[in-house]
Amino acid sequence: MTGTTHPDVPAGITVHRWGAGNGDGMVIDVVTRGGSRVHGIGVEPPADASRANGPTWAYVIEDDGVTLVDPGHLGSFGFLADGLKVLGMKPSDVDRVVVTHGHWDHDGGVVEFAEASGAEFWAHELWRAYSPYSYGQLLRADESPLRVEMTRIGERMRDAGPRRYGGSVSSKSNRTGEPGDSERKPGGSGRDNYDAVRSGMKVDHALVDGFKQGSMEYLHTPGHWPDELTIRLGDLIFTGDHILPEITPHPSMAYKHPANLASTLPARYRDAGEVWGLRAYLNSLHRVYKLGRGLTVMPAHRLFNRDQFRMTDEGRAAETIAFHLERCDALVKAIDGGHTDLEPATRELFSYRPLTDSYHLMSAASETISHVELLEESGDMVVHDVEGADGVRLELTGSRNYRDVIGALIPG
Repeated sequence: MTGTTHPDVPAGITVHRWGAGNGDGMVIDVVTRGGSRVHGIGVEPPADASRANGPTWAYVIEDDGVTLVDPGHLGSFGFLADGLKVLGMKPSDVDRVVVTHGHWDHDGGVVEFAEASGAEFWAHELWRAYSPYSYGQLLRADESPLRVEMTRIGERMRDAGPRRYGGSVSSKSNRTGEPGDSERKPGGSGRDNYDAVRSGMKVDHALVDGFKQGSMEYLHTPGHWPDELTIRLGDLIFTGDHILPEITPHPSMAYKHPANLASTLPARYRDAGEVWGLRAYLNSLHRVYKLGRGLTVMPAHRLFNRDQFRMTDEGRAAETIAFHLERCDALVKAIDGGHTDLEPATRELFSYRPLTDSYHLMSAASETISHVELLEESGDMVVHDVEGADGVRLELTGSRNYRDVIGALIPG
């Protein structure tokens, strides 16, 4: 730990090993009502990955065999194996590895772990459909005006070189979730290796919504990513990046499946609006909130941060919905104030955080787009593809239907 004394430990948690102030290297036990044994390991990222959110929390669940949830990044196997050793376990004790969704800080470690343990690989059935494609390939396949303009923004930023807007670069974490937090910054070879490894991974068991295994129930909760799973075990919910303490996860943008990808999908997923975009994410948050009261969130990031446990419950889902309503309000205010192009609107929306490189600007633009899309769908905005010029123009219609759409999902 970074401090000199151990912080208060919440009821129901036993610390086997303290780690860094952000949770790297920590090993804990979690008490469940039903008697299942649950352990948590703060799996440190490799050197070439972003450290913005600290470790990926991997959970070892002893119920109907041994299940490992989210083994972490490609390159983190040593940290995970060390945590298992603290628990008196070894990789071969694990029967199956389950990933909450297909981002490299969650599924990147599957191949290394499976090779060392012989464990099966379980993921939502959509994971297999998307696994041959990198995130960049998926984006490039969508040629909507907003997506094309986002690409132009990134290219202009790269061509212009580093710039400063509104003050010096700050290293302070964004309380609402930095755009793209759970993705690494460009550079290094880890991401390239991950894309190659991921495309060759085979799923042993494709999970569907409502599947039950022992005392666990797997729920499909898309929106941050289309294959996101939330796992319920009694009074615990393992939320991956769907619900996080301290920060709000990055919502995906709306998407239209290319024909070659759509043909591989079960019919229930061919309407991409059910699994991509802010509306899908808000609906999933509402679903988790309605699971019941008194649930403890076991997130993939920031369970422990700044030398404190950051415990939260299902109410965090409602708080996250309310945050996105506030962000839509802020976007409307920005456009009403004359920021009618995507880049100025993005910079106004994220004015608290200087966007000084193409990576962070592109990430912020993608989150702005997710809110633009919801406003457009609700009839509150029109997106004009400006002919004869680069860019789009955002125009308000004067209605505020989005407040009813989102407000209906916020508990009274």
